Amino acid sequence: MEFQLLGPVAVNGGRGPVPLGSAKRQSLLALLLLRSPAPVSIDTLTEALWEDEPPRHSRTVIQGHVSRLRAVITEAGLDAYDVELVTRGRAYALRLPETLLDARRFDDLVKLAQRQRDPSDGALMLREALALWQGPALNGTVATAPLLAAAAVLEDSRLAAIEQLASVYGELRAPEQAVTLLSEEAVTQPLREPLIAALIRALYQAGRQSDALEQYHRTRKELADALGVDPGPVLRAAYEEVLETNAVAEGGRGSAHPPVPVSVPDLLPRPPRGFHGRRTELAELVRATATTSPIALVTGPAGVGKTSLAVHWAHDRAAAYPDGRLFADLRGHSGGEPVQPIDVLREFLLALGVEAAAVPASQEAAAALFRSLVKKRRLLVVLDNARDSAQIRPLLPGGDACTTVVTSRARLDAVMAEDCATPVPVEVLHEDDAAGLLAEALGDSHDPDAIRKVARLCDGLPLALRIAAARLKGRRHWTAVDLAAELADEHGRLVLLSAENTGVEAALRASVACLDAADAALLGALGHSFTRESDAYAAAAAAGVGLTEARTGLDRLAAAHLVQEAEPGRYSLHDLVRIYARGLPRAERTDAVTRRLVDHWLRAQHAAVDVFDPTGSRTIPLPEGFEAGLPVPRFAERDAVFDWFLKEQESLMAAVSTAARPGDEDRTWRIAALLWPLVHWHPHPGWQQPLHTALAAAERIGSTEGIGWLRAVTGMLFVETGQFARAEPLLAGAVAPLRTFAPEVSCQVLVLLAIARHRRGDPAGMLDALAEAVHDARTARHPIAVTLEQYHATHAALAQGDFAAAAEHTARCIAAIPENEIAGWRPLILESYGIALHYSGHHQEARKVLLAAVAANEEEDLPARTVRALNRLGEVAAVLDEPHSEAAYRARAEQLQKSLARR
Repeated sequence: MEFQLLGPVAVNGGRGPVPLGSAKRQSLLALLLLRSPAPVSIDTLTEALWEDEPPRHSRTVIQGHVSRLRAVITEAGLDAYDVELVTRGRAYALRLPETLLDARRFDDLVKLAQRQRDPSDGALMLREALALWQGPALNGTVATAPLLAAAAVLEDSRLAAIEQLASVYGELRAPEQAVTLLSEEAVTQPLREPLIAALIRALYQAGRQSDALEQYHRTRKELADALGVDPGPVLRAAYEEVLETNAVAEGGRGSAHPPVPVSVPDLLPRPPRGFHGRRTELAELVRATATTSPIALVTGPAGVGKTSLAVHWAHDRAAAYPDGRLFADLRGHSGGEPVQPIDVLREFLLALGVEAAAVPASQEAAAALFRSLVKKRRLLVVLDNARDSAQIRPLLPGGDACTTVVTSRARLDAVMAEDCATPVPVEVLHEDDAAGLLAEALGDSHDPDAIRKVARLCDGLPLALRIAAARLKGRRHWTAVDLAAELADEHGRLVLLSAENTGVEAALRASVACLDAADAALLGALGHSFTRESDAYAAAAAAGVGLTEARTGLDRLAAAHLVQEAEPGRYSLHDLVRIYARGLPRAERTDAVTRRLVDHWLRAQHAAVDVFDPTGSRTIPLPEGFEAGLPVPRFAERDAVFDWFLKEQESLMAAVSTAARPGDEDRTWRIAALLWPLVHWHPHPGWQQPLHTALAAAERIGSTEGIGWLRAVTGMLFVETGQFARAEPLLAGAVAPLRTFAPEVSCQVLVLLAIARHRRGDPAGMLDALAEAVHDARTARHPIAVTLEQYHATHAALAQGDFAAAAEHTARCIAAIPENEIAGWRPLILESYGIALHYSGHHQEARKVLLAAVAANEEEDLPARTVRALNRLGEVAAVLDEPHSEAAYRARAEQLQKSLARR
């Protein structure tokens, strides 16, 4: 079983190649595979599938291709391999194990080859990786700019692997194999300088100096003719190496490498004990130090193990630096004064054999001497715990043969910009690695579940994990269960994760000491926030500052790795940082931060609903005493509103609970009632508790408006999740209060009540509810009235067995839906009509209508209703004795339901 991008786009199932259809469908599959498991928006797919102006119904075309791909996945049995194509708002995501995609296996093999100590093992893996290629990447897709660019990136990775394999052949003293490999590629890539440089070296190593020099001059002429440029530094270096090495062989002047110094310094500290995991970061270090500017920036939060990673890697790669290994602790975040660069330079120069009297007194002169001494030496320099870019710039060696690894809690943007350094970010350990580190330190005598709980409570932070292990080993009567119980108390967690003069609290204190007062205040406010993630708007509300100030402050906190940028513009705090931030001194009470945040979410919801429903009929007034000056997002269209609701649903649930905690019933019910777009478009059982809390709050203060809204929204949730018995009393109880202030909403609640009664086998009650809905819509002069009349007539005709009339009324009903109506009427009408036909024994007609309902639900992005319609199709197929169709419908429904649970 394999998905192929390295050649023609293809899927090879257990029973052979799977037919994919048109080039457009292959292209859509390729785009989803390239981004997997991330979602790809419909806008991105449209841009990539049509070079010129897309057709008017491009979204429908894309939905059709997606629907067919889902069918292919089911029919070919690919879902048995955990392959699923899911909807994410206005985007699609293809989930599959990484081992099933040839491009991912290629990348993994190349990375694995880089980590091999034996060159023959590396060569074997690179050959296996290159064997995965079956032709030009993405062959058979449409030739649009985005797909051509993606194919070019894949091709570049193939060429880089070939260059890497040629280098390994050089280590194996097999230059002829490198020449054969590179010569084939040079025909089609005559201007790729790294490849030509590798070919020149291979030719010379194979004893073909004249061919090597001829290749250089030929390429130099082609670069001038085609691009009007001279050879770059990589190509010139290969040419000069051939000339200089030949001069040495002939007894001439010069040498490609200076003699190894008599004194080979090794200032590395001892290897870290118990180093665990970090395979990805170690591979990233290899890649970062293999560039033309070999400076790696190992950055991450306090206690994450940056020093251990750098020192472990340095010892592992020590043989690659025969001219010495230098190390300096710059004490940039150690609580005291940072080390001055001149002091480090003095240590380095003495270690390199410079007499003490010859060490220059000025920093500039010492740095110049250091650079000149190491320029052509294969030397490793590790600069640990740097405070900022200014501290490390004088310590950077000169020459491509020297490698520098810097660790810091700061992001060091200036070194990346000016010295082309490569970042190697280090995050907290994933739960498996964190639990593995603890288990390795403690042995097998502790409960594995308790070990995992301790790992979670330590936030996966290696410093915290090691202190937790030390605390447990020092108390022989304690178990991991006891330690987990102690750490569960947030108030004492930081104390437990401290040991003598070190620990998480001390590390965070040193990081916060580097902040200015405004950034420290922002961090403290975020610590008191009730949401795990914040954007700049929520951060501004928490801190009581302007939007621009919040944005720049968040960026500085992210640069200091005190907050993590989860995605562009969204930031999160690790739990240990949050606990520490709550203890920072503040000029105001915590409840002031909470009130501003609750009002922020109220105002943001209000702005969102205003765009979602410009008629204002579903907008809920803001409470008295509301803080109106808070900045909130601006929404250009409904899709942006829906995306925002999906992204912020965890924060909105927390806002309901937070408002209810101090007894602010008025704000509690208003926040919950404004959730109706999310409940309607993305129903989830998890919303039951906050809605119940809000309804109870409205009932306690006797708010007719709150009771009406919350009964309606909660009833809607029960209808959308198939809990019709629980929905009916709530919806019936919402009608009377809604009629007093929102009759245009009461008519739609009555339609939901009718659906609940129909599903419960009460057709008379259904018709009564629809008649009331028509009456309320007419009274409110709502444009949906005509639709409701036809909807009522449809079900009246069905009750009388007049199916021709029912079909006619359904068509009129759909045609009468107001243009700007947002309630998802078309799929609702089709689904209701299809179910009624099924109940009446007209199963073939029911299937056609329900298939139309599925398409309408997918078009309007109503996944919960799509699940419901697919299950109904399964019922119809079962009655028609079509087991294969029944299984396919139910499998699609189950797959979509699983994706909903993960949102």
